[in-house]
Amino acid sequence: MGTQSDTHPLPSTPASTLAPLWIALFLLLSCASSLTAAAQISALSVPLILPSALVFDAAGNLYLAETGNHVIRKIDTAGLITTIAGTGTQGFSGDAGLATAATLDSPQGLALDVANNLYIADTHNHRIRKLNLATGIIITIAGTGTPGFSGDNTLATAAQLSLPTALALDSANNLYLADTGNHRIRKISAAGIITTIAGRGTQGFSGDAGPATSAVIDSPAGLALDSANNLYLADSHNHRIRKLNLTTGIVSTIAGTGTPGFSGDAKAATSATLAFPHGLAIDAAGNLYLADTVNHRIRRIDGTTGIITTIAGDGTQAFAGDGGPAISASLDSPEATAISPSTLVTLVDTGNQRVRQLTSAPASATPVQTIAGLGPTVPGVLTLTAPAIISYGTGQLTSTLASSTSAAGIVNFFENTSSATISLGSATLVSNIATLPTATLSAGVHNIIATYTGDQTHTSVQSSAFVLNITPQQLTAVITPAALLYGQPIPTIVGTLNGVFPQDAPSVSATFITAASSLSEAGIYPVTATLSGPAAGDYILASPAATLTINPAPTVVTLSDLATVVAGSAVSLTAHVASTTTGMPTGSIILLDSANPLLASPVSSSGDAAFTIPSISAGSHSFTALYNGNSNFTLSTSAPQLIFVGTAPVTDGDFTLAPTGPTTQTIPSGNSASYTFNVQFQGNMSSPIALAATGLPNLATASFNPPTLPPGNTANTFSLTIATPNTVAQKTLPASPPVIWSLLLFPIATLVLRPRNSRVAVKLFTLALLTVVPLFVTGCGDRINPAGAQSLSAKTYIVTVTGTATTSTGAILQHSATVTLLLEQSQ
Repeated sequence: MGTQSDTHPLPSTPASTLAPLWIALFLLLSCASSLTAAAQISALSVPLILPSALVFDAAGNLYLAETGNHVIRKIDTAGLITTIAGTGTQGFSGDAGLATAATLDSPQGLALDVANNLYIADTHNHRIRKLNLATGIIITIAGTGTPGFSGDNTLATAAQLSLPTALALDSANNLYLADTGNHRIRKISAAGIITTIAGRGTQGFSGDAGPATSAVIDSPAGLALDSANNLYLADSHNHRIRKLNLTTGIVSTIAGTGTPGFSGDAKAATSATLAFPHGLAIDAAGNLYLADTVNHRIRRIDGTTGIITTIAGDGTQAFAGDGGPAISASLDSPEATAISPSTLVTLVDTGNQRVRQLTSAPASATPVQTIAGLGPTVPGVLTLTAPAIISYGTGQLTSTLASSTSAAGIVNFFENTSSATISLGSATLVSNIATLPTATLSAGVHNIIATYTGDQTHTSVQSSAFVLNITPQQLTAVITPAALLYGQPIPTIVGTLNGVFPQDAPSVSATFITAASSLSEAGIYPVTATLSGPAAGDYILASPAATLTINPAPTVVTLSDLATVVAGSAVSLTAHVASTTTGMPTGSIILLDSANPLLASPVSSSGDAAFTIPSISAGSHSFTALYNGNSNFTLSTSAPQLIFVGTAPVTDGDFTLAPTGPTTQTIPSGNSASYTFNVQFQGNMSSPIALAATGLPNLATASFNPPTLPPGNTANTFSLTIATPNTVAQKTLPASPPVIWSLLLFPIATLVLRPRNSRVAVKLFTLALLTVVPLFVTGCGDRINPAGAQSLSAKTYIVTVTGTATTSTGAILQHSATVTLLLEQSQ
């Protein structure tokens, strides 16, 4: 038979909630750590730390799992104690070597076979180990050391266990174990194969009267076998004792209602209430003994009647009663029971650090006595204090030992959660005070318990549960401003967190989001931040003062082309507006003629607006479309649509010719002047337009670019460049000798010839006149300079540009336009 202790926390009730693992990290007392296999001293002179499991051999030797010291002890029939496994150091080592050189971690279950092999539940190593008591060699027979569940129907050495505790052996050498953390009962056959025989692995309660493998159990912590092949298990966190018929596989409840408490003595065990029952034992008559741990009692279920009674413990969590009736004694969280070969009920009084034994068969006056352990000496009260609210990453918890004398030793701090008891650390008592920094505790509510390990003159003691409130640390976020245009995708919003502790930097991050979408109305939208990551719960984020701005999107508006129209006719135009992003602009479009509003039309769902001018006037028109915009879209204007409206239908094509830009230019002679012109076609032209210029200064040249304009319906522009010669103004020279001689000869000839022949005189006069006139022409006024340039006076020239084309019928079309050139003389 075997017994064990619980690896799970007890409920957060007053000091009666002591669970063995809350003080599982007790340090070895100096006298205990010096005990070795070779040293045999009285078991009553050794302080024990968390004794938790018992088993007797046939000779009456008692084997004890001392969980807090990580060792297995043997108390022989003379009452002498020795260490047979473990060094006192918490860890794992030593397989295939001497057990006294091996390290264990919080052993909590024992079983002994007829071949003198002791089986050990090495609980926090997640292994089952076997110690050959003849050779002293220890090996692992189940578990890989990694907590978890695996390996059914394979070798147990390859299987995973989770916090195994209770053990039991049957006559065929099959080993049964409470795989406590996996909420299962498993069986290791003599061949070493492991299987699950009870529990689905789900923490809860169900399955009575059905197959045990389909039942749900919660943290089993005790096992015992009877001679009829029934396995009894302490379903600890369900506050029940259940029976598994190993022949049929059916499970049933034989004690406990499932509600924690104490009641039901002298009644059927099924109607009694228990509180976290643990270790089980069965005597030869089939009576079942159980440690009703949180009720601080040992109870017995009659194997024949099923009636439950208390045989030890008055329900008070304390130490008292040695030498007096067991039912009047005070116990502290007993963890295990065993029946000695002489049928004496033996129990582990765990919180009192003792092994106690009833001196005869259980009865109302049966005395109880201590057979191992020093027990309490100087009593003390351990309390915890801290500020009501501590911000994450700061503060400390203070433990104070109230004692009449100064104490030494260690205070261990534990947190009791819904699923486990977690060690927070330890501190040395200084002036009966120990402190624990709370900087590493996560934000939230923590149920903290402290345990003092005791010293040579002070008993170990546990505080009441203390509720510690850790508030999240406040962070601030700096968000990069973000803006976009209506219709654009929402960008990724980025920012930085300020106030995160360095150790949490990889474990907390922020996501910045906005409720706005790409088609949300233009405006300003708030940005919110959400924390994520393993450490997010330790921080709270102040609302960031950040916004996302959606600006109106630019638009593009176009105006349809116009066909040739005549004055008085109706004209229809279509405008289209579109966003440069996404979405459809709404509102209206205004049609303008040379910036003068004509008509307004609403924008359709497709972005179009239609206009009809009932009667268009003759002349030039410049139409543009103006989109007014709205809250989501900016206004925009189309390119101008230029047309000329004639007074009559154009049947065979025509054109207009007009200058654009400056029409008057002044230049010195020898320089050039350029003018630009615009031609608009009307109707169908059958020939290109030829260009010519007249009215140019003397010796000036004109060139057009392009030289001709091909026919077409679009407007065309061309340029005229006038290049002038380089001239110099000179003074009038005296008449040349030929002129003077002509003038002198004229009267002489007249006198000589007049009497003789008037006809000859007339001829000579005429000849002279013809001679003189050219001479005056060439000899008076400006003259050509030697370079051959003509001397000109400053002058205004009206230059006429003429375009000439031919209609399809052969008619000549001509249109002209004029520009002015002021030509200055070069000096």
